[in-house]
Amino acid sequence: MDSLFLQVLNMSITASYVIVFVIMARLLLKKVPKIFSYALWFVVLFRLVCPFSFESVFSLLPAAAETIPQDIMYSQTPQIHSGIPIIDQGINRVMPSPVVGASVNPMQIWIALGELVWLAGMAVLFLYSVFTTVKLYRKLRSATSLSGNIYELNDIKTPFVFGIKYG
Repeated sequence: MDSLFLQVLNMSITASYVIVFVIMARLLLKKVPKIFSYALWFVVLFRLVCPFSFESVFSLLPAAAETIPQDIMYSQTPQIHSGIPIIDQGINRVMPSPVVGASVNPMQIWIALGELVWLAGMAVLFLYSVFTTVKLYRKLRSATSLSGNIYELNDIKTPFVFGIKYG
């Protein structure tokens, strides 16, 4: 679980660099058709979903492949390598070092807490999505069929798609 959490965390950090780039590029692309501006967000989606990346000499991302190393919990001097020296210095200065004779490394505690917050956040989002889907489904039961798969409901003023029909 620790390695999965650290991999997702590293992917999220890398995606945050891409998000900053997309926001800056959108500011420059105000006069360009919106489809190009929206297409930039697919780069962010790719970075968040795919666990690998393509490396290039002309990369806009920092050179470090992993900002947070997988073995940071067991390191004598835990350090991150974001590729931005001022950030590295600030964070590495406050990273807890292992205490000789202690039963657990402080980094293990922080990573375990991060995992718990991550899992709790996923559970809350899942429960919220189930709750709102059931609530919407109950509201849609009174819809009347117009033709085929098109329904009308007086309580909802905007059109939307609910579900996907296969086959």
